[in-house]
Amino acid sequence: MAQNFFDEPYVVMTILNRALTDKSPNYGSFNHQVALAAEKGVNTTALEFGALYAGATDDQLSTLLLGNLGLLPNPGLQASLGEYLVSVGKANVGMVALQLGQILSGLEHATGDLAVFNAAAVAWNKELVASYAYSLDPNWGMSAPDTGNERTGVTLFLTSGDDLLSPTAPEAKFKTTDLNDTILATTAGWLSVSDAIDGGAGMDTLTATLGAGTSLAPLLRNIEKVVIAAGAGAEFGVAGIPSLQQVWLGPSSGDATFFEVDLATTVGVQNSSTGSTLTVKFAGASGPSDTGNIAIANSRGQSEIVVAAIETLRVTSTGGNSFQPNHARITAPDAQKIIIGGDGALTATVTGSHVSVIDASALIQGLDLKLSTTSGVAVAINTLAARKITLGAGGDTLAITGLASPAAKDIDLGTSAALAASTIEVSEFVSGTDVVRLSSYVATSKAAPGAKELASIASAASLLDATALAATTAGANKAIAFRFGADTYILVNDSVAALGANDSLIKLTGVAAMADASWTSA
Repeated sequence: MAQNFFDEPYVVMTILNRALTDKSPNYGSFNHQVALAAEKGVNTTALEFGALYAGATDDQLSTLLLGNLGLLPNPGLQASLGEYLVSVGKANVGMVALQLGQILSGLEHATGDLAVFNAAAVAWNKELVASYAYSLDPNWGMSAPDTGNERTGVTLFLTSGDDLLSPTAPEAKFKTTDLNDTILATTAGWLSVSDAIDGGAGMDTLTATLGAGTSLAPLLRNIEKVVIAAGAGAEFGVAGIPSLQQVWLGPSSGDATFFEVDLATTVGVQNSSTGSTLTVKFAGASGPSDTGNIAIANSRGQSEIVVAAIETLRVTSTGGNSFQPNHARITAPDAQKIIIGGDGALTATVTGSHVSVIDASALIQGLDLKLSTTSGVAVAINTLAARKITLGAGGDTLAITGLASPAAKDIDLGTSAALAASTIEVSEFVSGTDVVRLSSYVATSKAAPGAKELASIASAASLLDATALAATTAGANKAIAFRFGADTYILVNDSVAALGANDSLIKLTGVAAMADASWTSA
C-alpha cells in the first residue's frame, strides 16, 4: 500500500505525465502506466520516466519542468533548479519532476515567502484533476499502450544556435534514433531555417513555438508529426517533407497559417481552448477534384479552420465526448463535399457556398451541425451521431439512418423534459422546401393517422403523453408525424406497438404543419 496519497501509482503517473510531457495519456495507456508503477515502485518508475530526457541540458530541463508546472517566468527559480539538477545529476530528473509536482500541490494555502505560489498551486491541482479525469475515461480511447522502451526514443532540445540533428550526429544531445523521438523547440526562435533536423527511422515528433508574425519553412527530414504553438500571425511551411503525416496547431495559439501542405498530410487543431483561426494552404490543389484532410482533437475553443481550393474535405473528430464535444468552425469556400468521421463528438458550423453534400454517416459520436451560407445540401448522418442539425437556405435534404435500432441512441422516457433532451433536433426546416428521409433498422412505413387521432395527440398533457399516444396510434414498425406545441415531431416506432427506449424521436423545431411530401420513411 502507498505510504501517502502522493505515492499512489495513479497520482505518480499523472504528475509525471504533466510535469515532464505536458500530456494526458488515453485510458489504455494510462492504465498500463499505472500497472507498471504499482509493480516497479515509485522511485524506479520516476527514474525510468525521466531517463527519456537524458539528452537535455540542465538548463533545458529546468525550463521544461517549470514551464509545465506553470511557474515561469521566474529567472531566479529557473537558475536554482538548473543548479540543483547539476548537483543531483540529470539521471534523477524523473524524481525531481515528481517531487516538484508533489510540493507545488501542497502550496495552495501556503503563507509567508511561499504564498507567491498559491495561484500556481491552484492551477496545477486543477490541471492534475482534469488530466486524471481524462485518462480515467474509457471514452478517450483503448489504443494499445506505449510500453516505453520498445518504441519510445529520445527527447532532444533545439538551442538558440544552428542545430544539426541526425542519426549520425557526433553528440548524443543531437543524435536521433530509429525509435519514436521527440524534438522540442519550446522557445520562440529556437526553430529556424538554419537548423537541419533528420528524425531517422521511427515515428518522430517535432513540437515548436513560433513567435507572432514569424514566417518559417524549416529543413525537416524523416519527421512524421509536427505540433506548432503559434503566436498571432505566424506562418509555417512544410514543403518537401514526404514523411510528414500530421501537422497540428497546438494549444494557446493565435491565428496562424500552414502553407505548402501536401494533400496526403492531415492538418488539425488539438487541445485548443481559444478561438483561433488556422488557415490551411495545400500544395498542388489546382485540379477540379482535390481532396484534403483536416482533424479536430480535444478542442473546445471554437477554433476556425479555413481551407480553400479543395473540392472534397475530409474532417476527422477525435477525443470529444457527449459532455465535452470538440468545437470547430469549418470554412471551405470551394468545397463541394464534406465528409465527417471519427470517434469524437463534434459541434461544428460549416460555411461554404458550393457545398452540396455533407456525409457524416461514419461519425460514431454526437454531432451538432449548423450550415451557414449553404443552399440545397444533402446531409447524411447515422442515428449514433445525430443530435442537432441546423439546416441552411434553399432545399436541403437530411437523411438519418439506423433509427429505432438496438444500437441507436435511446430516448429518455423518465420525464417530458428528459424526452425532449434526447430527441434528434432539426432546426430551420421548411416544410414543402426541405426533406427529411428516415431509414430504420427494420423496414418502417409511414402511418396514416386521422385528423381526430392527430388532434388527440396534440392536446395531450405533456410531450411524453403525446409521444406515447403517437406510438400506440402508429403501431409497430411505423413512423408517425404529429404536432405538439409549436413543433412537429416524427416518432419512429420499433417492433413493439408502444413507446420504448429503442424508438427514435425527431423534433422539427418551429414547424407547425408538415407536408407529407417533406418526409419519407423506409
